[in-house]
Amino acid sequence: MSEFEREILSLVKESPEGIQVDEMAKELNLVRQTVSKYLQILKAKNLVMPKTAGRTKLWKEAGTGVEIRPLCLENIKDIVRIEKRIEGKLGIFNEERMEYLKEATRYNIEHSDPIISLGAELEGNIVGFIIGEIRIWEFGIGEKTGWIRILGVDPDYQRRGIGRKLGETLLEHFEQRGVKRVRTMAVWYTGDLISFFKSMDFNMLNTIQLEKRLNT
Repeated sequence: MSEFEREILSLVKESPEGIQVDEMAKELNLVRQTVSKYLQILKAKNLVMPKTAGRTKLWKEAGTGVEIRPLCLENIKDIVRIEKRIEGKLGIFNEERMEYLKEATRYNIEHSDPIISLGAELEGNIVGFIIGEIRIWEFGIGEKTGWIRILGVDPDYQRRGIGRKLGETLLEHFEQRGVKRVRTMAVWYTGDLISFFKSMDFNMLNTIQLEKRLNT
């Protein structure tokens, strides 16, 4: 992130009700066009979002008003609802997958550290979720490793920085638990998901994934 981006983002964060381009330009001693250019870059990174107030456009931090909190069993229905909407838009909905999702979510909520199964709540509704786990041993890696297992944001609330807020909160909780590395998996053709993780500084690894299909 460039120095201009950091300064503009800092001003936006200091203005929870929103701030105009002209105000930022004056505060930073920059021309309006320069501020507008970097705001568009920050918007593309899902870090800021515009809000119209009458004839005025205000810029706010993306995800403002969203509370990140631990998930509970009652939220399983919210997670399934969101995942159905996501998969419906992609045309890949599968009822059996939803049953696996319920099972995996229930297990994590019941058996894992509460602060690594998180929901994004906005105006009393769950609009996104992220579920992680900590593994203390893997082949070739004898250390605590954090894994991001499941992530989803309701399509109506995407592009507002909610996924990033969920991810950053989970990474903070992993760090508090002494985790040094965090990993996830994505199939090669899920471009948006891979781009999301790369925007959070995840990198490709030189490891090989192996699989055996069982005749069950």
